[in-house]
Amino acid sequence: MKSIIRLLASAAMAAVVFSCVGQQKQSSVPEELKGTWSGEIEGIGLAVVLHLDDSCTVDSPDQGAFGLKASFKQLKDGSVKVDFNDIKANFKGSLQGDSLIGTFSQLVIHKRLAMARGELRRNRPQTPVPPFPYDTEDISFEHDGISFGGTLTSPSGCRPEETTAVVFVSGSGQQDRDEALMGHRPFAVIADAMARIGIASLRYDDRGCGSSGGVFEEATTFDFADDARAALQCMRERGFRKVGVIGHSEGGTIAFILAADEDAAPDFIVSLAGMADRGDSTLFRQVSRMAELQGAPKKLADFAAKASVRKILKQKNVWMDYFVALDPAPYVAGIKCPCLALNGDKDSQVIPEYNLSKVEALCPTADCRLYPGLNHLFQHCTTGLNDEYARIEETISEEVLSDISDWILSL
Repeated sequence: MKSIIRLLASAAMAAVVFSCVGQQKQSSVPEELKGTWSGEIEGIGLAVVLHLDDSCTVDSPDQGAFGLKASFKQLKDGSVKVDFNDIKANFKGSLQGDSLIGTFSQLVIHKRLAMARGELRRNRPQTPVPPFPYDTEDISFEHDGISFGGTLTSPSGCRPEETTAVVFVSGSGQQDRDEALMGHRPFAVIADAMARIGIASLRYDDRGCGSSGGVFEEATTFDFADDARAALQCMRERGFRKVGVIGHSEGGTIAFILAADEDAAPDFIVSLAGMADRGDSTLFRQVSRMAELQGAPKKLADFAAKASVRKILKQKNVWMDYFVALDPAPYVAGIKCPCLALNGDKDSQVIPEYNLSKVEALCPTADCRLYPGLNHLFQHCTTGLNDEYARIEETISEEVLSDISDWILSL
């Protein structure tokens, strides 16, 4: 998932005036530096892949961005500077032995970046690899004049009238159907687990992403809820016996919204780290908790969070305007169907004591479960900070996968 923090960082990134581009001429790349270089930004965990040649590009594979424009310049002191024109960032460093070592800078971020030759390889052992013991089909559905592309995964020999199905709803930020993040594909992993026990699923690309049309930047949480409602209708029209929703983060909140629908509620919902607290409170607590985890005293963390939130709220953003005012509590209290709500106790983005506890209080019939040692992505982790996501090979806890499967089969 793209976390709220990552989305905010992207919005802030776009607002910066990057004055270096256009003021310096691109110089040719020395032979000893030509080729592909890759590494992780220290303390953040995001991979950066540089392609240095007569024309230069940069990839951010963890965020699904490839071939972004870059410009190279050799400085008088022998070091080099590579400007990443499309993302308002740069790298400044030098060749040290077999490594290109220096500093990645973007906005107020200045982090060490050490790169070695070649592409960065990450191990993601849970990612499904064909051949599959089930059927997959690319399908589409229409809503609000937009065509959405998705993948229907069905148990072999599936008879819809005898089969339970789920619709996946992704977290904040523009997501593809697998909710791909830092090499992880959590929705593909869950869909694989579901199909193997006889449950069908539909996962689809967000507006303006992959095979889906529409403009993502103009949409709010409630627009995404309408998109999910249309996906539910698509599965019902295909004749599936029972159709539920599995939503992660913002998608988990959308699951609450849909579950309170008087006319078209899903047959069940699974909310993975869904926000039940107000948006502005969630944002403040998220920034504060992350500052604390990085060593800031509580009072300083709260002060920094207030300043950060004020700065963020000054930006003109349609999604953010709705998000900060969103109070999911009435929807949680109005849930009309079976609900499984999960949180990791090290989640630093949707903090369980303000969210899972609220679900428990507002919806006494909900099955609420807190998992020790799991982060926002339901990975086993050390700190819960999002800089761990890329370094952890596990995509999602096997215990969580098993619990979701068992709960759905019990309905």
